[in-house]
Amino acid sequence: MSETTPAADDREWLAFRTTLEKAIGVPLGAYKEPQMKRRLAAVMARRGVADWTTFAGAIRAQPALLDEVRDTLTINVSEFFRQPERFADLQTRIFPALLAQRKQLKIWSAGCSIGCEPYTLAMILNEIDPRGNHSILATDVDMPILSRAKDGRGYLASEVRSAPEAMLKKYFKAEGETYAVTDAVKRMVTFRRHDLLKDAYPTDLDVILCRNVVIYFTEDAKQQIYAGFTGALRPGGYLFVGGSELISRSRDLGLKTDGTSLYHRAA
Repeated sequence: MSETTPAADDREWLAFRTTLEKAIGVPLGAYKEPQMKRRLAAVMARRGVADWTTFAGAIRAQPALLDEVRDTLTINVSEFFRQPERFADLQTRIFPALLAQRKQLKIWSAGCSIGCEPYTLAMILNEIDPRGNHSILATDVDMPILSRAKDGRGYLASEVRSAPEAMLKKYFKAEGETYAVTDAVKRMVTFRRHDLLKDAYPTDLDVILCRNVVIYFTEDAKQQIYAGFTGALRPGGYLFVGGSELISRSRDLGLKTDGTSLYHRAA
């Protein structure tokens, strides 16, 4: 079977999607359907499954397959200091400017995956304001992934490869062939389950990071999420998105561009 969408009538697909939503606890109606089907079809091809009904039965019977499907749809790919220049901008320009305005920053890492992003933020804040008492909220819709993030260990060499050498030594502990973040870093981050399309957003935030998450949603869902982010930011707060993401009608939302992948809420 090639990696194309399996033939199926709408009823078969909808029945499968309902089964999958119940199994993974993630509503799929806002995902781009063609992209979602292609990703699932690739899993089906690897498993030798030919139709949605058989695939649904296999997911119910095989926990490992359910984990594979969940990871395929929620795109849990992450690493520390991913795109280092973005974090350098936070460390040298944005955080210092915000700290000049108020002592305690409120930051949200939305779609935090395995925790690399919020822990990176904690390390940077500790470097520039070691006595600060800042709030870093990290959320994801995927509970197993959140559990791993909160544990803060088992990170591969490929996931810490972009960390500066000094920070790797200061904030990580080697555990065999993997790495764990220090307890001091873990204490700086609060993890919580959050559905971007259903749950209330935090408020009065200085910085939101949501990178390479919203690109998988429909245009209507994107606008809903970006409007929510804008409302969650305090005036002058910043929104970081993925390198390939562009917020359409950003000015209508009250956002101004401030460099690649960066927006701020108009004062």
